[in-house]
Formats: sequence, structure tokens, C-alpha cells
Amino acid sequence: NEGTVYAALMRLQQRRWISASWGVSENNRKAKYYEITATGRRQLAREVETWDKLAALIARLRGAEQP
Repeated sequence: NEGTVYAALMRLQQRRWISASWGVSENNRKAKYYEITATGRRQLAREVETWDKLAALIARLRGAEQP
């Protein structure tokens, strides 16, 4: 949903995880461009680490279910 995407982008901007700037698209139309910030990269690294730990835990639990 378009409204969901823009709401998520606004939250990321408010947290300073992304920045936004206006530019011109390939078809010569005004467009907003988003870029991850240094703070965003650090947060992304933390999220990836958390996800990897969770995925490893789930894999171990699934392995324990095997006969």
C-alpha cells in the first residue's frame, strides 16, 4: 500500500536512519530520493545481527524436533 510505504519512510527519516532530497527522475519529473545515513547503517547492522541470532535459534529448535 502506497500510504504504508510513505509512512514507513517518514518514520525512518524522523529517526535519522535515512535522508531525503528532491531531484529529477530519468523521465524528467520531480522525484524524491532516499539515502541511508551513517546512523541508518549502524541500525541496519544491529537489526541484521538480531535477525541472524533469531534465525540461528529457530534453526537449532527445528533441528531438535528431528527424530
